Amino acid sequence: MPRRRISCTFLGTGTSSSIPLVTCLTDPQTGCHCCRSTLDPADTEGQKNKRRNTSAIVRVHSETDGERDRTILIDCGKTFLSGALEHWPKQGLREIDAVLLTHAHADAILGLDDLRGWTLRGAIQPTIPIYCTQDTFKEVSKAFPYLTNTGAATGGGDIPSLTWHIFDSSTPFELEGLTVVPLPVHHGKFFTTPPSPYPCLGFLFDSQLAYISDVSHIPSECWDVLSQHVHLRPLRKRVENGVNGTKEEQEQEKPRLKALVIDCLRIEPFTSHFGIGQAVHAAQRLGTERTYLIGFGHRTSHTLWHSLSLLLSLPIPIPENMWENYGGHPDPTKEDEGVFVERGRWAVESWLANRKVDGEEVRLEEGEGLWMRPSRDGMCVELGGEGEGVRDDEYD
Repeated sequence: MPRRRISCTFLGTGTSSSIPLVTCLTDPQTGCHCCRSTLDPADTEGQKNKRRNTSAIVRVHSETDGERDRTILIDCGKTFLSGALEHWPKQGLREIDAVLLTHAHADAILGLDDLRGWTLRGAIQPTIPIYCTQDTFKEVSKAFPYLTNTGAATGGGDIPSLTWHIFDSSTPFELEGLTVVPLPVHHGKFFTTPPSPYPCLGFLFDSQLAYISDVSHIPSECWDVLSQHVHLRPLRKRVENGVNGTKEEQEQEKPRLKALVIDCLRIEPFTSHFGIGQAVHAAQRLGTERTYLIGFGHRTSHTLWHSLSLLLSLPIPIPENMWENYGGHPDPTKEDEGVFVERGRWAVESWLANRKVDGEEVRLEEGEGLWMRPSRDGMCVELGGEGEGVRDDEYD
């Protein structure tokens, strides 16, 4: 089946606290350069450091004249409304045809109440379909009882009209003409004894776009799911024969992933988020045409991430100072691009060294160079139809 023409607009590209932080904005002596660069509206690079909670708009472009595009919102967190007020008019959007929830943390669900702006007294549409797992539905019910049970409404009773659709995280489903494949990943842990992984979802859209916004580990079952739908680069030199040809031949029959959107909080790995090395490893294994980083924390600006993304291949010795992980300068109000880039390159090399899958060393085959860039709020990635490439409005 031909793949649809879709686009992905980043409504938010920052971590749960978003950027800038009030602690930095109100402290000119030690407030970080990244946050304080947002204070000057004339600083175009600094404005890219304004980052809301991770969220995206997947737009399914119409194939028929006169029909409008369909809009799928991924996550609806604390900063959703401010992002919508800015980007809905810019993108020519009005309706929301579906909301996909990745998990039930505050930065993914606390904006659901603001959907009343679309549905209250049928302002734009009578209801909004929400798609989530049963576990996420239960957590939303605890946070907002009236969103899942209108009988729990109080006050004046002005609440959004939402239609809930519960899906199985192990089963693909159709949504607005796209095949959506849930991608089960770990996003930190439950602090139980012993600890257990906290589940979160990424999504694969039409085998073109993979969106994985909150991840600390991609388990083998997720790689198995991905391998059923897209071509993965070989991990080992050997090629094993299969019943219907070699594994290499079977892989080549699957489409190459066009774009990967992947979590990257900072240089080093964190309990609940990828570091740059893990993001690079995932992108290399997927062999994606383009990779866009999201989920950034403060203390590291868009400019530094962009510089690092251009130079990700040479091994560098371990530095002695932890401030090199962030701005590359011991003074938090300043940045040193050269130091930061060297530190980031080392971080990638150290993560990729001696990676193992099923007990064997990972030996990725030589292939096309890695294309990876930091995203920004409002940035749009266009994925053309069958046989067409990827482009965006920031780097093309």
